[in-house]
Amino acid sequence: MSPYALIAAVLAALAASPALAADGKAIYAAKGCQACHGENGAKPIAGSPVLAGQSPVYLLRQMNEIASGVRSSNPVKVMKPVIDKTSPDDRIALADWLATQKPADPQSGNKAKADQGAELFDEKGCIGCHGPDGTKPLSPDYPYLAGQRKDYLMVQIKAIRDEIRSTRRARMMAANVRKLSDSEVEQLAEFLSQNKRK
Repeated sequence: MSPYALIAAVLAALAASPALAADGKAIYAAKGCQACHGENGAKPIAGSPVLAGQSPVYLLRQMNEIASGVRSSNPVKVMKPVIDKTSPDDRIALADWLATQKPADPQSGNKAKADQGAELFDEKGCIGCHGPDGTKPLSPDYPYLAGQRKDYLMVQIKAIRDEIRSTRRARMMAANVRKLSDSEVEQLAEFLSQNKRK
């Protein structure tokens, strides 16, 4: 085989490889993800999470859990038909691209509630997995919580507390949040949503 034919064959193989051909930004646009998660995953609508700047490992696990039905609580049911139209390589590309996007700025909110939330964050041992102020997860498989939407955080903490969201990771966290009142959940969410990602 001539050198030119060999180069052509290699280029053709690369072009045919779904993992290499997948373009996270293009997939994000084609699947209409911006409708809920905003431009580049950083400005979601009410009730939807900020995806920009999350760990690709965490993002990929969430998409795979939705695809498999492991994560199936009400807030994510709307995601299932969208995720079902992605391939495993598409999800890898989406996770990798979203992880490189600039995280959202922290939200403004109630400072007094945020201060109470800071105390709860320490008291409940949240730092053990999510790092100081939710800014540095212990593992790439854990989410950044700092700068996440307050309304989304509240729904998810309550879902874990009430065992509605009962994936393996959620069950690990349930003991920490089981005794939280709704007002304490709001305080935690207020605190985390106002923290700036570092």
